[in-house]
Amino acid sequence: MTDDALIAELKGIVGARHVRTDPKAPERFRTGFRSGEGEAMAVVIPGTLQEFWGALCAVVAADKIIIMQAANTGLTEGSTPKGRYERGVVIFSTLRLRKLHLIDEGRQIVSHPGGTLYELERLL
Repeated sequence: MTDDALIAELKGIVGARHVRTDPKAPERFRTGFRSGEGEAMAVVIPGTLQEFWGALCAVVAADKIIIMQAANTGLTEGSTPKGRYERGVVIFSTLRLRKLHLIDEGRQIVSHPGGTLYELERLL
C-alpha cells in the first residue's frame, strides 16, 4: 500500500479533518511538551473506539510505525517521535477518546484511552 493510499483510507475511517499530514500542522504532536521531537507522516485523531481500531488495523497492515499519544507531556519521550525512522510513522492522538465511566457508585472507573486524571478529578 502506498502512503497516499493509507492516508486516504485513514481519512475514510476517522474523517479528513482528523488526519493531519501537513508537516507544519502536526508539529504540536511531533514535539513533546517538555522534550522529544521527530518526523511523522501523519497524525490520526480518532473519535470512537471503532475508528481507533479501524485506523490501527490500516496502519498495521501498511507496516508503519505506531506511536500512541495522550496528553503529549513528553515526560518519558515515549509519546513523540525521536528523529527519523526506517519507515513511516503514524501518531495516534487519543485526546478525542476522553470518556470516563463511573461504575460501582464511583468506586471504580472505565477509562477510554484519552481519559485524563484532571477529568477524573472533576468527575469525582
